Amino acid sequence: MRPKTHRAAVTALAAVTLALAAPAAPAAAASGFDRCAWGNLCLFSGPVGEGDMLVVKSGGRLDLGTWNNRASSFANYTEHPVCFHKEPALANPLASTHFYVGSGTFDETAEPDFDNNVSSFDLGPEADQWCGGESRFPVFQYDGPAAPRPAPVPAEAAFGDLNGDGWADLAGRNKFGQLWSSNSYESGAKEGVLVGAGWNAMTKLTRHGDHNGDGREDLYARDTAGVLWFYPGTGTGTFGTRVKIGAGWNTMADLAAAGDLTGDGRRDLLAADTTGVLWTYPGNGKGGFGTRTKVGAGWKVMNELVGAGDLNGDRRSDLVARDTTGRLWLYPGNGKAAFGARKLIGTGGWNGLTELTGAGDVTGDGRPDLVAHHRKDNTLRVYPGAAGGALKAPATLAGVPDPTFVF
Repeated sequence: MRPKTHRAAVTALAAVTLALAAPAAPAAAASGFDRCAWGNLCLFSGPVGEGDMLVVKSGGRLDLGTWNNRASSFANYTEHPVCFHKEPALANPLASTHFYVGSGTFDETAEPDFDNNVSSFDLGPEADQWCGGESRFPVFQYDGPAAPRPAPVPAEAAFGDLNGDGWADLAGRNKFGQLWSSNSYESGAKEGVLVGAGWNAMTKLTRHGDHNGDGREDLYARDTAGVLWFYPGTGTGTFGTRVKIGAGWNTMADLAAAGDLTGDGRRDLLAADTTGVLWTYPGNGKGGFGTRTKVGAGWKVMNELVGAGDLNGDRRSDLVARDTTGRLWLYPGNGKAAFGARKLIGTGGWNGLTELTGAGDVTGDGRPDLVAHHRKDNTLRVYPGAAGGALKAPATLAGVPDPTFVF
């Protein structure tokens, strides 16, 4: 992880009342701070707790609305640190600052430029760790295994790159519903890109290269109402105006953009319905689909589908599936919208991983890899692809600060 570069020195605050060992109640003071009840975060329009008061009981705010650039003092009587940002949406996290339990007037702290200059904040047990750093999006490790993929690469291997620089990229959705894309440090695009907010309305996200023929990586997302949307990539880590594909997609237990399964040069979508039938939706080269074809029944035993690219090196897109017992299977594509005989590539334990995804060639060895989200230690690990569709031992790829979905 990148080292933190901008931190408020809590111990150096001359006019801030701190309680590093949290007391049972805020100390009495000849100020307005005692208006803030224990367990709350309060912002005040005047110094030392004077003026109007905004009370927040938990979580954070992406936008303070009428309180933007209005707070002169604060009282943090929660059990967690608060990380203040000068811009809405927790933007520019490197210019954020944190405070622990206590109260103070901004212009009398070590960060006086936050006086009347706070527009969003993060409050919670992990807010301290990411304040003054990359904040809430996947952060590649300095010593991680990411590397540029060889150029040129076959069409079935050309996916996973959101900004067109030849490196595989990550995306993550945080607890606020923000979607971020991020890049390896070595790629040169070192800062994460905020795609936008409101993505907590989506129940599934999947991407696998260019679906509309413009050479940029795209995204499909299903919302809570069951509508499937197509988000055309801009080549900058963000997406353009979305296009509605259709409704009724809540009948699908899982979706996976899996490359060109039909052999027509267009990328397709796989969907397993709630009865266990797997379908191929052939891409039309414009982001939409033609008439679906049935792959087969019995897929209800699978709880994760992954479009991981051409894992076995036969120039056809394959499918990886995890079954309910925690085994991992490779289904080699036959180029006719279906698959050949499956192969066991993971003998067990894969149910302990929250999310599996294909992000293309992460390691730069010319083979597509598998990325897994380990929620227990909040890391992403990459399983490098090997000959015949096998997977090598994993390596830590990135840190993941509390996202609800990573792909």
